[in-house]
Amino acid sequence: MKPSLYTGLICPNPAYVHTPLIEIQPVQDDSSLKQAAGSIEQFDYLLFTSRFAVKYFLPYLTTELKHIEHLKVVSIGSTTTTALKKAGVETIQQVEQDNSYGVIDWFARQQKGRVLIPRSNLALGIIPEGLQKSGFEVTCVTAYENRMPEQPKKVNLDEIDEIIFTSPSTIDNFIRLYGAIPTNKKLTCRGPITQQHLQQQI
Repeated sequence: MKPSLYTGLICPNPAYVHTPLIEIQPVQDDSSLKQAAGSIEQFDYLLFTSRFAVKYFLPYLTTELKHIEHLKVVSIGSTTTTALKKAGVETIQQVEQDNSYGVIDWFARQQKGRVLIPRSNLALGIIPEGLQKSGFEVTCVTAYENRMPEQPKKVNLDEIDEIIFTSPSTIDNFIRLYGAIPTNKKLTCRGPITQQHLQQQI
């Protein structure tokens, strides 16, 4: 049996062939980050959609989140929640479904207000657009950059049975590296957004 090719940053299974097709870097111009962090008390919700947003946004805060009583810190999933807890954030509301649609559904049941979303430079518009349609005022700020590695590892796909994509950007970078998505392989995606993006590329 041939191994599976895993394209995400951290590989959960040592039996996989791990060739990460994304890398995370801090933003070159952090002026918007400073401005957003400095005005944090103006927001009602602070939404984190990845552990990288936690890593690259929280250091800019000059006021501890626990001192802003009206602000709700919202997490998209357990990995992000764990990162928040490790960073010292005590009160976190984690949405039930670990995907963009789960975030939109959770906010639809909350009191309307202002939402700040620190996120990737490549983040899709699904969440902010969905929240705006529900009546929220949304501000997005680029907290980190999602790039293709300068020297990505390319493997012989004939030796691979399955390809696992962890985000839309891994799909885009796979196509840049290999030219196309192979249709003779098992293609697995993490989450419905990545799955939808894959279907658009085949």
